[in-house]
Order: sequence, then structure tokens, then C-alpha cells
Amino acid sequence: MHQIDKGFKLAILNTHPVQYFSPLYMHLAQNPLINLTVYYCSAQGSCSYHDPGFGKQYQWDRPLLEGYSSVFLKNLRRKDKVGSFFSLINIDIIKEIYKNNYDAIWLHGYSYFTHFLAFFISKFLKIPVFMRGESHLYLKRPPWKQKLHKTIISKIYKNCDALLAIGARNKEFYISYGVNIKKIFDVPYVVDNDFFISKTEENKNPANVLREKLGLDNQTPIILYASKFIGRKNPHHLLEAFDFLQKKNINAVLCFVGSGPYEIKLKTYVENNKIKNVYFFGFKNQTELPLYYALGDIFVLPSSNEPWGLAINEAMCAGLPIIANKEIGAVPDLVKEGVNGFLYSEGDIRALSEYLEKLVKDVSLRETMGKKSLEIIQTWNYESCIQGVIEALKFVKTRQA
Repeated sequence: MHQIDKGFKLAILNTHPVQYFSPLYMHLAQNPLINLTVYYCSAQGSCSYHDPGFGKQYQWDRPLLEGYSSVFLKNLRRKDKVGSFFSLINIDIIKEIYKNNYDAIWLHGYSYFTHFLAFFISKFLKIPVFMRGESHLYLKRPPWKQKLHKTIISKIYKNCDALLAIGARNKEFYISYGVNIKKIFDVPYVVDNDFFISKTEENKNPANVLREKLGLDNQTPIILYASKFIGRKNPHHLLEAFDFLQKKNINAVLCFVGSGPYEIKLKTYVENNKIKNVYFFGFKNQTELPLYYALGDIFVLPSSNEPWGLAINEAMCAGLPIIANKEIGAVPDLVKEGVNGFLYSEGDIRALSEYLEKLVKDVSLRETMGKKSLEIIQTWNYESCIQGVIEALKFVKTRQA
């Protein structure tokens, strides 16, 4: 095994390249203490594919495989697609773990056969296992899943050598399952802050041009939603809340960025209720999003059953005040009630509407809260992630000594 001062050989196992994780892997690989290899169970995401959540075929327009070493494992299933538990069967992970003498194996979750395969072979070879998941106690699960977690998954957690917590609620979740707090390390859920902050700034003038094209003056506040149009994201709740504002003749605009199965439902609601000042911009890729964050004045994420909500991170990089369902995973860490945003209970359309009205009518409050959002998100960064990973590696190394 490697000595602490000579660095650590770390393997990460993930399902497929993900636009939010690749920049983190690049930053980890740049750290002299970490010799990183990332294993992918599927090529999904590295090329054009159909996402049912967005309801369309697309390819991410930022590089997902640059700046770090990655290996695509052969999937024994005919369709190389992330789906059910047995959609990912990558037995080559056994050989990779056996021959490379890693200091730790980091599993992103436990939802697929290959995750369990990697977990058990690593434990057999006495290689420390890290787990990073998204669960928290506010997520609603069917009874059979709750039972599964209490009987099997809790044992998996307890037998991991370190748990990498993405935030306060995730840490609380691990503790509730009996994990020793000494084994939990903060590796927060982050986005590429530098990218979103700089690109939002660059897009301020183009955003003003877009505002003019929409026929809007600078005094008209723009409420922004940027996510998938699916049931649990509750875009219809925001539309209903906006309808209340319209009925009061309050001057504001609602912009939807995204796509998905609920798009027809939303547009039909707008048409049937004759709601004005609602715009649908469709799906926007990573490099296109900053223009719309620069356009917005208020960001709303009404999701239910939301593990985290990385769109909140992005919107805060743009210096926007946030209104969010208080059960969203990111809320305790990022959205401070009355400081950089407001929180409401799921389905409380009236409360959502009241908070929208408050921010729409008060320019000074929007600006103050937006500045706090930017201040908060700048501490929620890749440096914190790297620190947590290194602390976890040192912890397991010390225990092995």
C-alpha cells in the first residue's frame, strides 16, 4: 500500500459520465495526493442519447471525459443503457479491482448489480470502500423499499469504510442508519461554480438583448424555472402560483427552461386559463444555460422527492434569490430562510405565490438576497470536496496501519 505522503490510488465506480461529476473528477485528478481512475458501467452520456426526463435526444456540450483517467467496463447486457438493477452487469470490475491494488474504491450509490459486485469483491480483498449517495430522510419511498433499506442497505452503510456526505440531510440520513459519525466525511454536491459565475457575467448583455426581443423593460421581474418537466419537479405548481399573480395584475414574467412529458400539460394550462407573460424556451444545454440564469431575477424549484437539486447551485452562481420546497435535499445547506430566499411546504401554492409576490415587488430585497446566494455558493466548491476525500483516504489509511 502507498504511504500517505506519496498519495493515494483511488478508483471511482459510476454508472455513466454525468455532466455534474466530470468536473469534480478533473479537479480530483489534478491534486498531487490523488491518483484517480474512474470506471463507467455504461457509455450513456458520453454520446447522444434519449433522456426520458427531458423527453428528447441530446448530447452534453461540455467535455465529460477530459482531465482524468477513465475506463468503460463492458456491460453484459445487450442494451448499454442505465435502467433497472440488472441493466448494468460489468464483471470486468472484479479484474480491475484485483489487479490495481487501490487504496480505496468509491461507489456512487448502490442501485445496480455492478455496485454490489464491486462492494463485495473490495471487502473480500480488504480494500476500503467509500459510498457517496443522495438519500435523505425526507424522500418518500414505498414500504418495500423502506424495509429493504432497514434490513439490507443499512448493513451496506455500516460495512463501508467511509461515507461521503453530499450535505447536512445526507449526513443525517447515514447517522439515522447507525453509521458512526467518525466515518462520515463532507464531500458536498457542487457544480462548476467558476463556469456558471463567469458565464453568467458574460451573458448579461446578451440577456438584455433577449429581454428586449421579448418586449420586456428592465423593470419587469423574470421568474425562472430550469429543470425537467416531470411530475416530481412540480412545474405546474409554479404555473398555478404565477396565475395568482396574474389575477392580481402584478407585473412579472415566468420563463420555463427545459422539456419533458409535462410540457403539453403546462402549455394547455396556460392556454385554457389565458395566462399571459409565460415563455417556454425548451431544453438548453450546459453552455446555453448561463444566458437564462442571467435573464432571470428570481429562481424557483418546486420539486418534491428531490435528493438534492443542483439547479439551485447553478442559480445561486448567477446571484439569484431562491424559492424552494423546504423538503429539497439542498435546502439546509444552501437556502437560508429570509437571507437568500424563501421556503414553503410542498403543494402550498398560496405560500409560493405570496413569496413570489414579495420578491417581485421588492427590487432591493431581490438584490440583497441574490448577493447572499452568490456569497453562500462560493463556499460550496470543489476544494471542499477534495478536502473531504483526502480526509477519508487518510482516515482509512490510519485504520489500516
